[in-house]
Amino acid sequence: MNNLTKFEPPLSAAGFLASEAFISLIVGPVGSTKTSAGIMKIAYHAAQMAKSRDGIRRSRCVWVRNTNQMLEDTSIPDFLKWFPDGQAGNFAKVQKRFIMRFSDVECEVLFRGLEDQNDVRRLLSLQISFAVLDEFREINQQIFEALQGRLGRYPDKSLVPPRPEWGNDADGLPIGGCVTDDGTSNRHIWGMTNPPDLDTFWETLLTDPPKNCDVFFQPSGLSQEADWLQYLPSEYYSNLAEGKSQEWIDVYINAQFGKSLAGKPVFSSFKQDIHVAKSPLILQASTLIIGVDAGLTPTATICQLDYQGRLLVHDSITGESMGALRFCREMLKPLLASKYGSRPQIIIIDPAAFQRAQTDERTVADIFKNEGFVVKPALTNTITARIAAVDGYLTRTVDGKPSILFDPGCTKLIMAMRSKYRYKTNTKGETDETPDKTHPWSDLADSLQYACLHADNGATFGAKRMSSRREIKPVQYAYV
Repeated sequence: MNNLTKFEPPLSAAGFLASEAFISLIVGPVGSTKTSAGIMKIAYHAAQMAKSRDGIRRSRCVWVRNTNQMLEDTSIPDFLKWFPDGQAGNFAKVQKRFIMRFSDVECEVLFRGLEDQNDVRRLLSLQISFAVLDEFREINQQIFEALQGRLGRYPDKSLVPPRPEWGNDADGLPIGGCVTDDGTSNRHIWGMTNPPDLDTFWETLLTDPPKNCDVFFQPSGLSQEADWLQYLPSEYYSNLAEGKSQEWIDVYINAQFGKSLAGKPVFSSFKQDIHVAKSPLILQASTLIIGVDAGLTPTATICQLDYQGRLLVHDSITGESMGALRFCREMLKPLLASKYGSRPQIIIIDPAAFQRAQTDERTVADIFKNEGFVVKPALTNTITARIAAVDGYLTRTVDGKPSILFDPGCTKLIMAMRSKYRYKTNTKGETDETPDKTHPWSDLADSLQYACLHADNGATFGAKRMSSRREIKPVQYAYV
């Protein structure tokens, strides 16, 4: 087991390796150590299993790949590199089974491909502790979901009997079986992959994961944040990029989602690794700029300008099947009160919100005014100008930093920016000239556009802006 101590995961993979979530997923470029981290995660969780009656920490793990050929060509050799046969345990080649042994730990690792329905049936009949999905973007959603029902079935309570100090579970039953030394559940499923395509099950899960799922995105292999280059040959990614299409480079080197067949993203300048903060944004003392789209699906995006002039996007909320008044009282005002305190606020709203309805003398803008908000119409409702206002922020930099930054909690707005807000493509491959009005993505994008128009002081109406601050150079002068 000497090899186990030699692997020092880069920071971009360390959180994944040590995650205690029920589901842990990591996405990154080729060669980013994500597979090695997934291998070491087996030993990590196996060592935490409570001891069985005989004093051994027993567990069982299944390693899943989409084909047996991939399993034999890549997955098993990668595993045996870290856990050599005859040193860290014993590998039965015919059965594709490895018995890992170190200290008081014994973990049975089963390698399974998914060639046909018989393979799937055998997989879904296993009693296991953990499951690993290698290149999970190639594995069917139904298999991923059904496999979760096989976790925690080994060891059972006959091997690890309940202990008084562990107490009872939510159903009032004594805790035992597949648990850690302190009685915490030790069933886990994790996976590693290159980025999947947009508009797939996996892209949706990764960008809007459930509460029991930890997701980790590694940076581009060509970026300064790539912290695993010491494990690769010199100039690995620059050589790899030679002769490849930009689409291939974006997926396998830059770790971006693959293309969608449904349409072209409106904001192609948006890059998640650049424009999304790594941690929650810090609130400023400046005025809250709240862009509001008050259509059938009311939406608000809450922003601030920092002292450098960068636009910070803190929150975005959408109300389903509710009018402006209910949205204001039940969603917007409670959020502002609980998170933003007494900071000054201004609402920038679609100019159409100032038009009076035939059935009611009040306008939508009046509703917000009556709730105590300062309300101003956006400078224009022209879609070209609105998109240009956002693009202006996406393409500019301030002191080498992006001029717009999104809080990572704005998951749906980030999804809209990345791909969901798009120009629709028809069956002939022709792209519409205006963005598709699909809810809630268009509502989220519209509310951001209104905020950007105001924050930009109306300077962007399709005009080009400088991509960075102009350098001020000293000049010679003389008194005359």
